[in-house]
Amino acid sequence: MHESALLADAQHFTSPGLWITGTAAITAIAALACAAKRHASLKQGNSQGPKKFTDENITASFVAAIPSITRELNLEVATATQTETFTQTSRRTLLWGWLDLGSSVVQVRVPVTYRYHIPLREPWELRIKEQTVIVRAPLLHPSLPPAIHTDQIERMTVRGWCRGSPRALLQRLERQITPMLSEYAANPRQLDQVREACRLSVAEFVRLWLEREGQWQPGGFTTIQVQFADEAALPPDADQNLLR
Repeated sequence: MHESALLADAQHFTSPGLWITGTAAITAIAALACAAKRHASLKQGNSQGPKKFTDENITASFVAAIPSITRELNLEVATATQTETFTQTSRRTLLWGWLDLGSSVVQVRVPVTYRYHIPLREPWELRIKEQTVIVRAPLLHPSLPPAIHTDQIERMTVRGWCRGSPRALLQRLERQITPMLSEYAANPRQLDQVREACRLSVAEFVRLWLEREGQWQPGGFTTIQVQFADEAALPPDADQNLLR
């Protein structure tokens, strides 16, 4: 008598609901604000007004304003929360497949929050075109591992008609979830879903710096365009007119 077992690979499904928000890291914004205040205090009494930015000095001025808190200082630019579903099936047979002992199925549903950041110490490039600042920002990176909301996890098990408890199968699936989610977070399709929210966050970060430098105003800069390092050109909708 021959016995064989087939264990299917885990299947991963994403629920349609997806919430994406763009945000800049609080510590980076606070540190940048403090740095800007120090610059502003040095400028008090200077009748010449804010320093005029040019293509030759704007990148260096921006990089100098980025606070040096740690070597790993990151700017968080987006979060995405969605419900992920993972399913795994185990089928067992006897007599070279003639006798089917049934299939056990386990499933896990859990909300997951993905976070994305830009390493502030990677190269930046800022250029000027009339009243527009064109920003070439570093690559987007997923913050790993994604945050799994274990308090909201849902588990489902189905035991085959002549099978033992599917607990071991469920435990095996749960051990695979974090590696699968980390791989999914870095998937180009997932990155594309958050890219525009990230673009807005970077534009807001640069706008805040320009504002504190006295450069974001009528007659100064009024538009920011953001291009990421992995983009060959500016997207057609890259304009972010953030003037209040």
